[in-house]
Amino acid sequence: MLLSSALMLAAVVLVGRLDSEGAIPSHLPLASFPDRIGNWTGVRLPMDKKTRSLLNADGYASVLYTDRPGDPGLLFFSVYYDRQTAEKNIHSPANCLPSSGWAILSHKIVSLPVNGRGLPPVDVNYNVIQKGLEKQLVLYWYQERGHLFANEYRGRIYLIEDALLLHRTDGALVRVSMPVRGSVGQTFRKEVRFLRNLSPLLDRYIPGSSRPVEMAARSGQSDLAGGSHP
Repeated sequence: MLLSSALMLAAVVLVGRLDSEGAIPSHLPLASFPDRIGNWTGVRLPMDKKTRSLLNADGYASVLYTDRPGDPGLLFFSVYYDRQTAEKNIHSPANCLPSSGWAILSHKIVSLPVNGRGLPPVDVNYNVIQKGLEKQLVLYWYQERGHLFANEYRGRIYLIEDALLLHRTDGALVRVSMPVRGSVGQTFRKEVRFLRNLSPLLDRYIPGSSRPVEMAARSGQSDLAGGSHP
């Protein structure tokens, strides 16, 4: 965490010394994210004032999707920042989940096709979490200026690089979560099916780069067979 904070501080110092901010590609606001994706129908969930103040984001989407009656639902959650600073930046679920009372039972990196461009899979964080009797599977990654990645430290390096080269620090967190009903493997397969419908839409709402898309797509541990929402 100290290394991540130091890298963020370095990026902030660099941005503060820039004469101008880089142009962010046009994009739709996350607030307008569709409530229907493939066979999934969504209901928008409002964010309470305390959470909005804590996140201090420039845009967010929180939509609970279901694909059949009686389904517990899958939560799509994303926050976007036009400009990241020491006081205003993406909050890591690795820190936010435990502080909200969720125990992380297991964590690994999996490679999934979430880029929506027919390119190789990218690394995604895979967390099984629990609070009381409720168990959930959470998948999340970061999408910033054309980079898609799971590792926060890699993201800080990208932030410094793009602050220098693009004069940009914008970025977003993309997260899906679902209560585990049956096995974790069944829940994982369902989330992957949802992501295949979701990923082609993300570029419309999260700005990319004018450069060729760059991905942290190293080999993962994917096995595509494989209540309350955090």
